[in-house]
Amino acid sequence: MLKRVALFILAHLAFFGVAAALVAASTTDADAQSSNPYDMRFALTQDAPMRAAPELESAISGQVAGGTRDIILRWCRPEVPFEQWMFGSQRVQNQLMDERVCEVDVAGRVGFIEGRFLRAQ
Repeated sequence: MLKRVALFILAHLAFFGVAAALVAASTTDADAQSSNPYDMRFALTQDAPMRAAPELESAISGQVAGGTRDIILRWCRPEVPFEQWMFGSQRVQNQLMDERVCEVDVAGRVGFIEGRFLRAQ
């Protein structure tokens, strides 16, 4: 009887271990699967100026090289509409970004980049 109980417990522990591993594996790439653009990482499509403020006339505080990855989107103006982003195609998401200026964090440097240069990784 004790042997059966031990086998029962081991079987359940193994099952829950596998289930936990599957959940962990499915959430490892959470940024790429996010329905919220502010939880995602972006890449720069080409060289772009980083500005000191969201206005396109504001001073350029530096350049960011095209191909730069792992850009953190902090916020955009106008605000990205959640429903359009979540249910929109990649084309719709790109259009939404094209119409915005976003505050970003590029390896610790914070500034503003036009959304047309940013694409989800």
